[in-house]
Amino acid sequence: MSKKTLFDTLIVVKRSGQRTSFQGEKIAIAIQKAFNSIDIPYQDEEVNKVYEQVLNHIQTRYQDRKTINIENIQDIIEETLKSENFLDVYQAFSTYRNHRNASRKAFVTKQQHKFLKAIEALGLTNIEEENKTPQQLLDKFGSIISLEFAKAYLLDNKLTRAHDGGIIHLHSIETMPMGSIDNIEIDLSELATLDTSLGKILQAQTTIEGYLMHVSYLLAQLHQEQYGAVCFIHFDTDLAVIAYQQFCHIFLQQFQRYLTLQELITFFPFDSLQQEIEKANSIEQIQALLTSQFENQPKLQMDIKLLIKETLQDISNILKQALYSFFATLPAVDLSINFGTNITQLGKIVIDSLIKSAPLTNRIQYFFKVKKGISFKATDSNYDLLLAYENLAMRQSNCFFTFLDATFNRLEKEEICYLNDGRRIIEDNTTLEKRLVGGKGNLATVSINLVRIALQCQQQNQGKRQFYQLLEQNLTLAKDALLTIFELQCNKHCSNFPTLYEQGIWHDGEKVKDTERLRKLLKHGSLTIHFCGLKETMLLLDPNKKLEDNFNLALEIIKFIHNRLTQFSETYNLNFSLSTVAFDSIASEFKKQDTAIFGKIDGITDKDIYSRGDDLPFTLKELGKLQNYLNGGHVTVVTANKKTMSTSIEEAYQANIGCLQIRPE
Repeated sequence: MSKKTLFDTLIVVKRSGQRTSFQGEKIAIAIQKAFNSIDIPYQDEEVNKVYEQVLNHIQTRYQDRKTINIENIQDIIEETLKSENFLDVYQAFSTYRNHRNASRKAFVTKQQHKFLKAIEALGLTNIEEENKTPQQLLDKFGSIISLEFAKAYLLDNKLTRAHDGGIIHLHSIETMPMGSIDNIEIDLSELATLDTSLGKILQAQTTIEGYLMHVSYLLAQLHQEQYGAVCFIHFDTDLAVIAYQQFCHIFLQQFQRYLTLQELITFFPFDSLQQEIEKANSIEQIQALLTSQFENQPKLQMDIKLLIKETLQDISNILKQALYSFFATLPAVDLSINFGTNITQLGKIVIDSLIKSAPLTNRIQYFFKVKKGISFKATDSNYDLLLAYENLAMRQSNCFFTFLDATFNRLEKEEICYLNDGRRIIEDNTTLEKRLVGGKGNLATVSINLVRIALQCQQQNQGKRQFYQLLEQNLTLAKDALLTIFELQCNKHCSNFPTLYEQGIWHDGEKVKDTERLRKLLKHGSLTIHFCGLKETMLLLDPNKKLEDNFNLALEIIKFIHNRLTQFSETYNLNFSLSTVAFDSIASEFKKQDTAIFGKIDGITDKDIYSRGDDLPFTLKELGKLQNYLNGGHVTVVTANKKTMSTSIEEAYQANIGCLQIRPE
């Protein structure tokens, strides 16, 4: 009898007497966990070597049997680890196994044992080698306990098995018991109009430094209530508002001093002039007002222009210093800053100051908005700022370009914004206005291991039809996981998140009563499915074609997933989105688990990490077509030097790219 036939018919008997079909992947993952629990580095293929030996032993010993006990499988794992001379791994596996046996005797009920299993998970983490403070270690203990509690009590067993087995990956499971969300888009200008304590604080600010200090404090508060990134949707416009207030204050002081020194103060009704200036909405209006007031005094008009110029320089210096302080004192939160389209004098100064003050850190990412008529051509108002940003992008890897004119980014009343690593939230199936920006966020993310599906099909000599059947099953698993997380989040109350909801950070949150559930708010957010390993999947499904010549297969897979997510959105009246945003740690773990199960495969598992969504080997025009179906975000990466950067940006614009990152050649 062949190995395949044996393992297809062999029944595993659990300690409780329950019977289940043989699942070799569970054995591979158990062996991998034992390897992970030791400090000594190992090769992924070593896990597969042990796994294959275990399968061989089972096949030899149980050739003519119908069942195998779970204890017998563990005995064979221990024997194999010893025979292959992995004595440290054997010791770790055996010790953990003994602890589990002892816990089963001490905790007789299933619920008690589940909780102890969560506690024991702490022993699988090598925390001793980490240079952490006692508080950091305590936080880590709490995180692990929360994660294991969620897996044991909050998630369906099939979802936990799929996550642990490397089929799907539920992001930040440890946050599920708290009902935390992933990320949020903040409209600071909108917040300043609300009748909340935060709104009143923002309204009361008259200096850039004070304004940014309170924004930093807001970020620190949000960091306590959500686990992901924060996005400022139009930072240049937000700062230009407060910069204008400080400009007026400084200019009026200097103008009064000028009139006094020129002995002209008694000839002008300064108080009434001050009131008129304070009613103005822009520097341009102030200039027009003063020109009209002193139309017959050219010398005075020239001096006023000089005063305005000097005040603008003062504001520029204040902005740079305030931004330096702001960035230096930011809490440990991932932040994305969208800017580039404010064409007022102060808006341009804000953009210039931001570019000159931008620190190099992975925690902050910058997204310069490119739009025809504003910054795309040399004749556009902000083209010089685009060039300055290009120079910054050549020096720093945390710079992105977003194209507002891309077909899937166009909005009539607002401007699209991007979160960290090119994530994007725009469609809202729950409102009449389908595309809204600001005051909402991504609720949760689940990654799907496309390579595992393709490897299973190859192992069973199945083709694309079977691949899509398995993919649909895994998409359903991912959807079920997201709905589970969504319901947990909806069952919380505003009082659990006093900043996020009660202060109106999430749109209309300030209108919800403490006793109300959060569904009416959270339904506007997105539930994202991210796929991993598209390149490797294409190689497995169509090995006779070069990757760059197989765009149609990539488009076919992405459209298939997108269509299923569209169906989910319509069925549940929620916003399911599709993303290729890179999560390196997840792509690495998927690869490790697949290597443990299938071994080292040329071009597939013989690497450190599965392919990311930003390294697809297609033309810009082809990538632009793919992005139509990636409503959760996609970053296109190209290489360029200082001379070719502008050309690369123009080519990306023409190819309908939504978000671009340029890496220096």
